Amino acid sequence: MRILLIGKNQATRVLADYFTQNPDNIVFSTLNNTSAEFIDIATENVQDLKDFALANEMSLTILCDKETILGPITAEFREAGLSIFSPESNAVKLISSKIWAKKFIYKNKIPTPRFQFFEKPQAAIEYVRKNKFPIVIKPDSSIVAETAICETFRQAKKIIENFFDSGHKKILIEEYLWGKEFSIYTICDGYNPLVLCEISKYQNSFAKLGVDFTNAKEKEKLTNETITPFINELSRGNGEYMGILGFNFVKNKDIISLISCTPFFKDIDAQIVIQSIDEDWARIFESAVSGTLCSNYSKIRTTQKHILTYEFYQNGKKENICSQAKTFNSARKLLLEEGANKSEIEEALKFWKY
Repeated sequence: MRILLIGKNQATRVLADYFTQNPDNIVFSTLNNTSAEFIDIATENVQDLKDFALANEMSLTILCDKETILGPITAEFREAGLSIFSPESNAVKLISSKIWAKKFIYKNKIPTPRFQFFEKPQAAIEYVRKNKFPIVIKPDSSIVAETAICETFRQAKKIIENFFDSGHKKILIEEYLWGKEFSIYTICDGYNPLVLCEISKYQNSFAKLGVDFTNAKEKEKLTNETITPFINELSRGNGEYMGILGFNFVKNKDIISLISCTPFFKDIDAQIVIQSIDEDWARIFESAVSGTLCSNYSKIRTTQKHILTYEFYQNGKKENICSQAKTFNSARKLLLEEGANKSEIEEALKFWKY
């Protein structure tokens, strides 16, 4: 199989490593220093990417990050008759706005933190002046990963001014919810979503497969009342949503609140998702592209392994460590080797089953 990966993120690297393990695959990537063959074409250069895919008879192209998914690549490739895994750009543009997503969540009575959005800094400053802290402040665009959790009015005021001064037209302000953070990743062929896996989060620096914060009844409710309606709404009048969609939740006691969505794998989650699925990813992606995902799979099988990722900064650059660990001690050793302190390790492994 001839596969082209377009992106510059951790998911691009992880998928390159996965697909090249099969000697029958020929894999190309726009990200350098992966196990795939590097092609030196900028992701913005759609015409050259299309010409390359046609000349090399690509069986499948996968867009791996938000920037490429939001761009014109999908439409250009499909017009040329190329098989590409990516949702229609109109549908993605909706969830690229955190404000649109919040409005949809609110309209459909899905629990979510109390929020307001602002187009003027002074109105936003007056709003936070009257609110309790901590409080969360985000730019509207989901491409921008910046999120500030502010504990004082002075800090919030500075963040608001910085966001507007740096060119953001709108910002979202929401209450901070205490609780257990987790993500549910789904894949959709344009008709129905299938759940891939649930990933537990710890202090925003750790992610782990192996402990679910939800029970079977809660999962079914989230699928029927949140995930499926959300994807149906995206597809209505905007093209079928065929792609990955991650749902980020917080569970506080028995209340599960939807915080945000992402149209592909987060860096900290990418390797966990790929390693945790006990299926052939090439077949999964091909089934989604052909619209036969739900015909070929009634359920996506996952492994029973514990998988842990640790996100940290080294020389000012964000890095990700991923490891499969069968025991508490092996996971603890990994984190010690990577420089995590005692409190971080205790928090990350608090719910580890061994």
